[in-house]
Amino acid sequence: MDVLRELKDAGSTGKLIFGQKESQGSCLDGKAKLVVFSMNCPEEYVNELSAKYSGITMYRVNVVNRELGAVCGKPFPVSAVAVVDAGRSKLFSLKSNL
Repeated sequence: MDVLRELKDAGSTGKLIFGQKESQGSCLDGKAKLVVFSMNCPEEYVNELSAKYSGITMYRVNVVNRELGAVCGKPFPVSAVAVVDAGRSKLFSLKSNL
C-alpha cells in the first residue's frame, strides 16, 4: 500500500487532524483511530503517545515533516496527523510499525 497516496485520499474524502497538540487531543478524546508521524517527529513525543494510547495504531512514514505537510496539501510542515475518518482510503488496514 502506498501510505502517502492513501493519506492524500483520506485528506480529500475523510477527516484528518494536523499537528502534535491537535493529534494528542484527538487521541485523548477517543476520536483518532490512527496517528501518522513524520520521520523527524520528536522521538519522545512518539514514544509518549504510543505508550499512552496503545489501542490506537501508530505509523511512521519515511518522509520528513515538510514532505508530509505537502502530501496533505498544507503549506507548512506537519509532523503528526491523526486520522479520524479514513474516507475512501485504506489507511485503517495499516498495522503499527513502531
